[in-house]
Order: sequence, then C-alpha cells, then structure tokens
Amino acid sequence: MYSTNVGNLWKTRFVPVSIRKLILAALGVSLCQPGGSAPATMQVQAVHEPAQDEQAPVTLTLPQARALAQDALQKGQPKLAFTLSEGLLQANPNDGHAHFTQALALARMKDFQSGKRSAAKAYRVAQSDDDRYHAAELAARLSFADERFTQSQLWLRRAVQYAPDEASRDQTITSFRNVRRHNPLNFNLRFSVTPSDNVNNGSNSPYNVIEGSPLVGTLSPSAQAIAGIVATGDLQGSYRIASGERFETRLTGRVYSRRVEFNNPVAGLSGSDLSSVRLEAGLSHLLSSGESGHYWRFTGKGGRVWYGGDPLYDFISAGAERSQKLNDKIRLSFGGSVEEQFDQLAPIADATVFGAFAGLTYALPDGGSLGARIQYRSIDSNGANRASEQWTGIASYVMGKQIGPAKMSFSVGYSTLDYDTYTVIGPVAGGRLDESYFGGVTASFNDWGYMGFVPTLSVRAEKSRSNISRFDVDQTSVSLGIRSEF
Repeated sequence: MYSTNVGNLWKTRFVPVSIRKLILAALGVSLCQPGGSAPATMQVQAVHEPAQDEQAPVTLTLPQARALAQDALQKGQPKLAFTLSEGLLQANPNDGHAHFTQALALARMKDFQSGKRSAAKAYRVAQSDDDRYHAAELAARLSFADERFTQSQLWLRRAVQYAPDEASRDQTITSFRNVRRHNPLNFNLRFSVTPSDNVNNGSNSPYNVIEGSPLVGTLSPSAQAIAGIVATGDLQGSYRIASGERFETRLTGRVYSRRVEFNNPVAGLSGSDLSSVRLEAGLSHLLSSGESGHYWRFTGKGGRVWYGGDPLYDFISAGAERSQKLNDKIRLSFGGSVEEQFDQLAPIADATVFGAFAGLTYALPDGGSLGARIQYRSIDSNGANRASEQWTGIASYVMGKQIGPAKMSFSVGYSTLDYDTYTVIGPVAGGRLDESYFGGVTASFNDWGYMGFVPTLSVRAEKSRSNISRFDVDQTSVSLGIRSEF
C-alpha cells in the first residue's frame, strides 16, 4: 500500500522551484544483476571529494532500496529518496511504490509539478483501489500547491471514486469544496433525456373550444399533444476577476440546448422546429454582510435565443437576490429581475419581462429540508398574445435519509397565467386564463455515481386548464439525468 507522509499541502501556496544541481552527501546508485540469475539489486557507492581510499559499493535488494527510500523521507532526506526511486524505476518502470515515493520526494523539494506527474504515474500503475485513492489524493494536493486548481478538482473526483471508507470520502469531498473556493474558474454541467407524452405542450383534445363562444374549431395535429423525447444540456461557467474579504466578482457564461425528437412523424412539424438554444454572458457580484450565509448577489447579462434554428430574440437583463438565515434552521431568499427582449422577427413583439420570487427553507433534524417558494412573472409587450402575468407557488420536501440506493425529493405546485387580451381569429372576451397543477419526484442515486457524478430519475406530471381548450394540457414525463453530487 502506498504510504502518504507529505505534510499539509492544502495550505501550501506556490513556491517557484529553483533548479539546482543534485548534491548528495554520500550517494552513487547503479543497478546490477550479479551472475545474471540473482534478483535485481542496487549498488550504492559512496561519493566523496578525492580521497586516499576507495570505498566498496554497498549492494541492496529492491525491497531494501524501497525501505531505505521510505526511511530517507521520514528523516527529511528527499534528494536521497528521489535518487533511490530513480534506481527502482530503472529496474521496473511500472513500480507504483517508486513513482509514489518519487512524488513525495519532489513534494518535499517543492517541485510540485514534477511531483504531480509522478503521482499520476503511480495512479496509472496502481494495483488496488486503496493505492489509486492515495495516488489521486496526492496528485490533487500537489496540483493545489502548484495552484492548478482545476486539475486538483479532477484528481479529487478520482480519489472520491476509490475512497476506502465513508470518512475518507467525506474528507475528500470537503477538500474538493475547499479547492473550488480557491479556483477562479468554476463550471457546472447538467444533462438529461426526457421521454414525454407531450413534448410540444399541445392540447389534449382535437377541438378548440372558447368559453362563451358558440364556435368550435378543429386543431391541427401539430397543435395537439405529441409524444417524443427531449434532450437538454446546460453548461454554466464563471471566472473570478476580483475578490476581497466580503465580495467576489465573476464573469459568467451559459450555453443551454434543448433538442426535441418525435416518436412518430407529424405533418407540418418536426422536432427541430421546437428545438432551442440559449447563449448568454454576463457579470455577477456577490456581496457578503460578514455573517455566515448572509449575502446579496447582483447580476447583469445579455445574449441570444434561437428557436427552430433561427434567431428568436436578443436580451439584456439585470437582477438582484438576497439570501440570509433567520435562525439556525430557517433561510429566507428573495429577489427580482428585469429583462429587455428584442424580437428578431417583428420589432413590435419586443417585450419587457419582470420577475420576482421569495422563498423559505427549513432544515430538518435528519438532514432533509422543507421549502416554500412563490414566483411572479410579468410580460409587457405590444406583440399579439404576448402581454401576460403569471403567479406560481411551489412546496418541496427533500428527505434526509435515503430509501434504498436513492435520495428522494418531492415537489407540488400551482400556477395561474392571465392574458388581459387574447386573440383567436378575433378577440376573446375576458382574455385568456390558464390554471396549472403540477408535481414531481426526483431520485438521486448517490451510491451509483462515478467520480462524484450521479444519475437521477425524475417523474413529473402537469395538468393545465384554460378558458380556451387549445391550452388544456396534460403532460407526463420521465427524465433521466446526470448531476454533480458536490
């Protein structure tokens, strides 16, 4: 088993490596196989300034050389340990212990980059999960000491995969979060594949009935519910450009893609017609009040949305959010935003979108939580059927303990969507009013994860009813996804 005695590199900052000649007080190392049949050995010849008598070489077996290298590390002689490891690797380039010893020696000599490469070699040739864990953990420490934080995070994910017990795993996750705080670069990727019986938000009926009107219309197949699959990818990243004791400023970016495929062909419509891409870039400023968990976040961003392969609108937005603890168990968050949308097809459809939210989270004794959230969204536009107001309420519950291999979360909600004016051939008396009920359950399978990425399974159902039956929508979907556990 690899032995890890390298000190606390998590607190080590970058130290420029001085390139010096290797000066050994009393070493010269060579390999020999006496007689051609004996096990490989190392000859250690004392090297002195010119002297009267030559000293005979000392012959060591490879196990003795390994033990001497370990002893040299413990006695603070990293150059001796490095030289011995070089000889061991000449005898066997796949000697994981030698690579690991060399990494430790280089760490002591402050050559973190070379040490990381040696630790990486030890990881690749390791013969057990325990050795893979120690090698990956050492590579992470050395990468951190060299201020290569993203590499350190990757090695810590590998270490999590091979952690020998829960205590080691928890400690490695804590280390990961510590490195992430130091890393100016931060990114998050989510991916999901969702089979659904209604990928186009279509009607549950072939008829279009408007309350208060004797006219009954017939809906085209493309306006009715279409079964298919929705694949989404969401990549978000940021880079810290300034920070202080109570503030942090980041450049932000996001690419969101939604791809739709139908189970069966539909006349006049294809999945690509419903596919969309959102690209945005911006700035985020976090301001802490000094109390743990109390902060303001201010954001500004802009970008473009494509729909059906064509530009739909450009946007620019600004927002503010507050989060604070009311006590040890309750957290309050609230915020608001405004977004200007510039329609790429019809300038008259330009819109101003206002949004606001407020939420409470209550921490349960078993590690779970209860949540309640209310959201408001208003669209102000001169475009046809664009101006609207929407209110949404959501209640959620996250279980503290797993059920079998799964950690469960549940949510239910209610939403109203109101258009003061709405046109279907002609104006609809009283406009349009939709009411929606929805709920979902998500299972995260943390025990089935790889390098901290875990599979998720979500089931969601929604029922919407409207005074215009075109918007009577029933939808059930099952989503398979991948997310980061930490």
